[in-house]
Amino acid sequence: MKYVSLADLSETIRKNLWKIPRDIDFIIGVPRSGMIGASIISSYLNVPLIDINSFLAGLEPKGGLRLVYFYNTHKKSNKVLVLDDTVSSGRAMNETRERLSGITDYNFIFSCVYLEGWGGNAVDLYLEDFRKYTENFTTIVLYEWNIFQHHPDTMKHCLYDIDGVFCPEPPDERNEAEYLHYIENAPPLFIPRTPIGGIITYRLIKNKEITEKWLRRQGIMYKKLIMFEAYSWEKRNESGISPERFKGEYYLKHDKYKLFIESSDYQARKIAQMTGKPVYSVETNKIYQ
Repeated sequence: MKYVSLADLSETIRKNLWKIPRDIDFIIGVPRSGMIGASIISSYLNVPLIDINSFLAGLEPKGGLRLVYFYNTHKKSNKVLVLDDTVSSGRAMNETRERLSGITDYNFIFSCVYLEGWGGNAVDLYLEDFRKYTENFTTIVLYEWNIFQHHPDTMKHCLYDIDGVFCPEPPDERNEAEYLHYIENAPPLFIPRTPIGGIITYRLIKNKEITEKWLRRQGIMYKKLIMFEAYSWEKRNESGISPERFKGEYYLKHDKYKLFIESSDYQARKIAQMTGKPVYSVETNKIYQ
């Protein structure tokens, strides 16, 4: 599994900035993810930025106040960089080409930060080639900016923790009144909008109804919810089963799950060691495998 963080994205752009023509007039970002890389490049090159929908609506590309002092020295070339974060099949970029096909005032340079799969013909320029990972489907490439909203075919194979992932960590459950009030009314943290494979939590089974109601309110769609089979934290402690062991044994036993999303970095590392399967740590934004 290949994981790309926002820091990796920024570093890829910085190292490959030389590939981008310096005489472009402005950048068009393809929403949503393409706007992240487009914004970074816009800042590095000090050129205006616009999203494709605004551009097609006739709005002017904009830049910060700093452009007043530096951009006016740029000689117009009518070159425009059109950027998406990734191109795989090329379908989305070809649709973008079609949307811009009626505009002849500009020379559009269709580009992406990461090239995947077989869609190379859809772009004129890419910054990093990921086809070594994706062409033979040897691995999955995950990106920080869509790890919770990935393709449904990937999300259905993901197993999630709750506390520290879907919501911030709750207070000490030994203060039962405070704890129950919290898990019933917890603020959302990272909420997937695509159906996911399953959820496993160290929460006690007696709190299943409250947990299910909260998950429904957040619109989280899942196939299975696994909770610790005990009705008091004392009984759970007596079992000698740690959170990482509880989650890791289940993850190891079920081959259909290809990625586990864990809040605690310590537990993520332990689960990865136990299972030999990839585990994403929300705490440190890393994948262990």
